Amino acid sequence: MRLDRSLAVILSTLLATPWLHAQQQQSLVSAQSGGLKIVVIQGEGARNSIRSRTATAPVVEVRDEADKPVNGAEVVFQLPASGPGGVFNGWMRTQTVRSNSQGQAASSGLTPNQEAGRFNIRVTAQHGGSNASVVIAQTNVNGSGGGGSSKKAWIWIGIIAAAAIGAGVAAAVSGGSETATTPTNPVVIQPGVIGVGGPR
Repeated sequence: MRLDRSLAVILSTLLATPWLHAQQQQSLVSAQSGGLKIVVIQGEGARNSIRSRTATAPVVEVRDEADKPVNGAEVVFQLPASGPGGVFNGWMRTQTVRSNSQGQAASSGLTPNQEAGRFNIRVTAQHGGSNASVVIAQTNVNGSGGGGSSKKAWIWIGIIAAAAIGAGVAAAVSGGSETATTPTNPVVIQPGVIGVGGPR
């Protein structure tokens, strides 16, 4: 009975395997059906400061099916029509640029609006009848957008300094008798005449 059950499991697995491979191939083809690929280089997860009116401009790279950069692709950056978001160059919700010889395209003049919160920038690329799209997520914050980075930097500096101090204390406590130190003023003994006199 156990042998029959094992054979049944193996047979069902073999029959299901081609179907699973077909499903995987179908999803892979549909993901590449546009013929282009957009790689986000800058801007994903950025925090834009409403107070200082500064934002991280999205930069993408357009590649073909062979994963090579596409020159001259039309790239459109589109901001949301309402809610948290911003404008390009003071008033535009969309901006169209061409990719360079490295396949890169960068938006310019992005300024956050006065609404705090998360939003998406939709990026589409077209070239020679092929197309692709991607979404870049950013967040508008009331404070300074770069504050998080500087705080992290100061935290790391504090950790490194504390580790250095701790290492110095540990070396002074445990290695005082074992660690050889070089005197700053070496003692030099020179031959000479030794005189013996009476007590003074």
